[in-house]
Amino acid sequence: MNSKKIKVLSISVFVVLIIIIGYLSVYGRLLPYSPVIVGFEQKIYKKATVYYHKGYSLPTLEEIDELIDENEKIHRLKYKRNVDIILCKSDQEKKRITGSLTRAQSFPFFGRIVFSRKVQDEAIANEKPFRVYLQHELSHSLTQQNLSLFGTFTFPAWLNEGIAVYSANQFGKAGYFTQREVAEHLSQDVFFHPYWWPQPLQQTPIESKEFKLKNKYYFIYSEFGCIVDDLINTYGRDSFIVYYHKLLENKNNEEAFLDVFGISFFDYLNEFKTRMVSKLS
Repeated sequence: MNSKKIKVLSISVFVVLIIIIGYLSVYGRLLPYSPVIVGFEQKIYKKATVYYHKGYSLPTLEEIDELIDENEKIHRLKYKRNVDIILCKSDQEKKRITGSLTRAQSFPFFGRIVFSRKVQDEAIANEKPFRVYLQHELSHSLTQQNLSLFGTFTFPAWLNEGIAVYSANQFGKAGYFTQREVAEHLSQDVFFHPYWWPQPLQQTPIESKEFKLKNKYYFIYSEFGCIVDDLINTYGRDSFIVYYHKLLENKNNEEAFLDVFGISFFDYLNEFKTRMVSKLS
């Protein structure tokens, strides 16, 4: 192949890549990371921008600035930028943008949040409280906005979910287990180890796949929330915040845990289970 053909081929490949990236940034999986969001109407609040499609009913969002302030107090962190919230017009659009049919997701770097149509319709019909999902995802957004690129892939996934459940006070709401229900399962040796919850890009551990329980994800999230609640009640909020902030700085979980709480993570989990079960009596 002569140099002219190589040049033409290289330019063609480059153009195709630009077209693909442009499409994904506007309509596909790169939209949560795109510098701009097109194809949506905007509703601008003091600390957030909501992107939506005209003609579709919207859940109540007037308290969003209040929820953001509340999250900053709970986490003792500041959002580095206003939060972008994308309300999809259909679950198919949610899957096209995120690759998932989950009710809601937040994404690294910008901390953007994407909601499915399903969770919006549930809120409008008063079937499930939208505030709970919004507060949960706002917690994720705050954590992700304060992580480095490396930290995005190393911050403990169980803690990310646990502090979000705790922040939103999800216990017993929208299908999530109450703390007592978590304790009852722990008393029957039903326990999901935090390390079984995979990190980003990590293959799901076999223990997670083999964990069988009805509504298991509601239980897992609630259990992680109980761990955060127990850490705060046992060691104090100040100590928990020190631990949480250390992990935001890419510290090793085992080392940070022992340094802050004076106990190994393994021994703590055994004590946690004992304390939870003792509450049943």
